[in-house]
Amino acid sequence: MKDTSLLSSKSSPARIKREFGGKGANLYKLSRRGLPVPKWIGIPSSVFSAFKLQMGLEPKIQEILNQTPGQLSFKDASDQITQLLRQTVLPDSIIAIVSEAYDALGIDESKTKLLSVRSSAADEDGSKHSFAGQLSSFLYVRGKDDVLKFVLECWASGYTERGLSYRHINQLSLQSEIKVAVVLQEMILADKSGVLFTIDPVTQNPDNLTISSVFGVGEGLVSGALDSDTFVVSKRDGKVIEKTVVEKRVKFTRGNSGETKEEEVPAEQIALPSLTDREVSLLCEITTKIESIYSLPQDVEFAFADGNVYVLQARPITSLDRNLTGALYIWDNSNIIESYGGITQPLTFTFACYVYREVYLQLCDILLVPKKQIQSMEHSLKNMLGSHYGRVYYNLLNWYKLLTIIPGFNQNRSFMETMMGVGESLSDEVAERVKPEQAESSMVRRMILKLRKIASGFKLLYYHFNAQSIVDLFIAEFKIVYDDFRKRPYSEMSSDRIYEHYKELENRLLRRWHAPIINDMLCMIHFGLLKKLTGKWLSTYGEALQNDLLCGEGNIESAEPTKYLVRLTTKIVANPSLKELFESVPAAELFDALAHSNHHEFYQDVLTYIDRYGFRCMSEMKLEQPDLYHDPAFLFTCLKNYLKQGNISLEAFEAREQAIRATAESRVNEGLSGIKKIIYLWSLKHARRAVRNRENTRFCRTRVYGVVRTMFFAMGDDFVARDILSHPADIFFLNLSELTGAFDGTCTVQDFKALVELRKREYTQFETIEPAPRFITRGPVYWKNPPEPLENDDQSDELQQDLKPNQLKGTGCCPGVIEGIAKVILNPQDNLDLSGEILVTLRTDPGWIPLYPAASALLVERGSLLSHSAIVAREMGLPTIVSIKGLTQKIQSGMRVRMDGASGLIEILSDSSDDSSSETARNES
Repeated sequence: MKDTSLLSSKSSPARIKREFGGKGANLYKLSRRGLPVPKWIGIPSSVFSAFKLQMGLEPKIQEILNQTPGQLSFKDASDQITQLLRQTVLPDSIIAIVSEAYDALGIDESKTKLLSVRSSAADEDGSKHSFAGQLSSFLYVRGKDDVLKFVLECWASGYTERGLSYRHINQLSLQSEIKVAVVLQEMILADKSGVLFTIDPVTQNPDNLTISSVFGVGEGLVSGALDSDTFVVSKRDGKVIEKTVVEKRVKFTRGNSGETKEEEVPAEQIALPSLTDREVSLLCEITTKIESIYSLPQDVEFAFADGNVYVLQARPITSLDRNLTGALYIWDNSNIIESYGGITQPLTFTFACYVYREVYLQLCDILLVPKKQIQSMEHSLKNMLGSHYGRVYYNLLNWYKLLTIIPGFNQNRSFMETMMGVGESLSDEVAERVKPEQAESSMVRRMILKLRKIASGFKLLYYHFNAQSIVDLFIAEFKIVYDDFRKRPYSEMSSDRIYEHYKELENRLLRRWHAPIINDMLCMIHFGLLKKLTGKWLSTYGEALQNDLLCGEGNIESAEPTKYLVRLTTKIVANPSLKELFESVPAAELFDALAHSNHHEFYQDVLTYIDRYGFRCMSEMKLEQPDLYHDPAFLFTCLKNYLKQGNISLEAFEAREQAIRATAESRVNEGLSGIKKIIYLWSLKHARRAVRNRENTRFCRTRVYGVVRTMFFAMGDDFVARDILSHPADIFFLNLSELTGAFDGTCTVQDFKALVELRKREYTQFETIEPAPRFITRGPVYWKNPPEPLENDDQSDELQQDLKPNQLKGTGCCPGVIEGIAKVILNPQDNLDLSGEILVTLRTDPGWIPLYPAASALLVERGSLLSHSAIVAREMGLPTIVSIKGLTQKIQSGMRVRMDGASGLIEILSDSSDDSSSETARNES
């Protein structure tokens, strides 16, 4: 027979959880933590099970339940089971256990002390299923005989019509044994009672609590029979924010044993608040204690008697649609959407997480951060990114924590926000929380931390003065190693052999990324400083002046593939036979057509391009995206677009860049003089250099990704040959640890085919969801944390104020007023044909650059002033606006629009182009 000993605050947590149900378990927690809980004792569910076993009831009960909900209604089933239980005489063994519980409470029957008898189902009051109102409670119970009677009624209440229906609706099995425990508790003769919610359940504001209260016992409030007073109270200072006092003409008080009765409220109390200020304050104190016990918001029943407060029970609030408590995370994909736009498969995401950790560990090492401090930051460094519905996000708080390793946190955080294109600054309150080891540190400890930061600052200053030589050396050494890896025949190797090359790549390239990451830090500081100085000293010339000053810098390597294609176009135009071939053959077939034509020299030029730049593709940071090595069609699409444009002149691009730059420089000369001009030109010089170096070192990163892509695709082929996967591309539905674990022997799952199918199903569902660009989560990240922007969470709304219905506003990046037809391209699978239209897109990456010469202007919904689209567009003199809220929802292909690349204003002029989508845009600049 199971253990039928009684339950109390001295019982083990494991037995309480197993035997007591939610209501009883909560009483156990509350009393163990010193809350004012009336004296109680628990009769475990095993006693009910023993009763049913001894009397042969469970098979009969199951026979009845097996007929629901088909042959028997829940009401009929409930009536039959209740009658069966009531007709069964309690055996002596069960009577002895209940009597022992009664005696344990020390009730003197000669006095008026009373009990409450409450049922507690094993699956009641959980975070998902509250069973509120489904089970019976009996108040003001007097005498052992009545306790025995009501214990049996509590057991029977596990089978009420409401309870059975509730279980069926919530998919809780009726074929499993229903277990009910019983709580015997000292009855509080309440003057007033109520329910408090540890958060405001209406507004779902975690900073407030809500109290509902009545005179007398709380039965009338819980059942809904009585109206109640309501108090909304601030947890911070205990002040009542909102109070609603109703007329309370009736209260529930003691009736017969096990019952309540209605009484009239004295006339002088009808309109009075049922709680005093002192009582509200006491409930605030209790809320603080209860929140320290539970991780979820609670619904708490309380009572006041003779001025003392008692906690009767607590249960999680199950009606909330989002987590309101728990660890806070801020997720933002403002700039990273440029690299990882849309659905990003698991292998790419986990590889990116690994790379970010490795790179920023190197930054900490460069800046002389002590190993102990690096170890304390390990968790943050491993989690710089997050994945939500298949999309990649910055885990922002961890980025802010990283900034604390160098001096000037408050200033640098605004620079970082500019560089990342973050739409909303971190509040000062949250910013203070991400700083490690602050006020709690001793004075000596704070001094040591300050000295370490100063040392990091001096090391950063050293790199500032030596940045160019360090970057040049890195690029020279990188190209030697890269050329070695890119020429290796991975398609001819087994997957385990490729893995050996992958580990070698990690050691020779990924773990030697010092120059790019330190330049990124310098770029953040110098560009942020330039932007700040421009806003302070040259604001009369508009917000885009610092952008114009960055035009025409030259030597940006990521623009070289496009310039190569323009030169190829010139050769096509000069050769009528070759031009005819391009105009008559689809892009997807041109590579093979060229290979079998007599245009051998041009074919060799194409092979040279693919050899040098075959890693380029749209969405090139997503490893699952095939590049030109796999499919060169994109290359020929761009060439055909250029042919439709006519003769594209690189000289014209460069002349436009220099004109924009010269105009901006003349404004600086006009607006500044003396020491301000010296400081500003110094800042401009270093911002230009840092931005150029950032683009060129990022081009190295793209090359590394190209090699890794080739490795992973080749591994996929080998896995298919070994019957590990069904399709080569399925490898991208594994995460990095699973892929490497296949060779290291650390996988916990070996059926990769089943795992891939599971993830494919989930990622298909992700395609139907569009998470917000910025949102917060609390507690467990993926549950009850809808990816929706919070109210007033998007400061970009300020840009849209005072606009007409046909207008949009973004951040101007490269000047020029263009009127023309819009062409919306969202992904590589869209129609990529362009002939002078205004290119409209959600986001871009460097792989989109070959499309630019065939467009008259560029409008990008997401992105920042330092995004690839902005930098290369400025370099090419292409009028550009980024960060345009709602762009791809409001503008469709074929609409005629006018855009101003300086002010960031866009106007929709007409809804259609009258079939003139190929019309060249007008340049009004």
